[in-house]
Order: sequence, then structure tokens, then C-alpha cells
Amino acid sequence: MNNNTIKLICESGKELTYKEITPSEILDLILICGPDGSKNDTYINIVQQWCSIRSINGIPVPFPKNKNMLDMLANDIGMDGIKSIEDYLVSIESKEDDDINIIKN
Repeated sequence: MNNNTIKLICESGKELTYKEITPSEILDLILICGPDGSKNDTYINIVQQWCSIRSINGIPVPFPKNKNMLDMLANDIGMDGIKSIEDYLVSIESKEDDDINIIKN
């Protein structure tokens, strides 16, 4: 896949296309989440992960414009999709830690 786009396959067989959100999308997301959501680091980090999904089963996913669209996105991704995103991010983090340890030695 191009442009740092990753294909994630869920346990159910659902296919997600993941691409990290851009700085301008983060700004839009802060506005969508409002003052309370934006101050909550856990909430904003999770929402950023979900908004990194660009398509589900090959169908493009529009970037949310409001809280309702954000809720619909989360439901469309589903729990198995959320687990796939988390597993992918944990694997990246582990690889980065391994690379740092190699450099240190």
C-alpha cells in the first residue's frame, strides 16, 4: 500500500485501511471533541486511532465532521476493528523499542 497506508484484517474478516491522521485533521478533531474531550488524553488518543481508518472493506470512510459522525465511525469499525488497530499499534511500539535497544548496544 502507498503513503504509509496499512491494511488490517480483523478476526471477522473485515478489512480496514489505516493511515495516520495529518496535523490538520488533528486540529479538526480537537474542534469535534470539544473542550472536555480534547483535554482528556486517553479519549483524544483513542479517537485519533479510529479516525486513522480510511476505508472499511474497500469503502472509503469520510473524516468525521461532528460527534455523531465520530460515533458512527466507531460503530462501523466495531470492537474487532478496534482490537486490530490496537494490535497494530502495539506491534509498531514493540519494533521501535527493539530498534532503540539495538542502537543502545
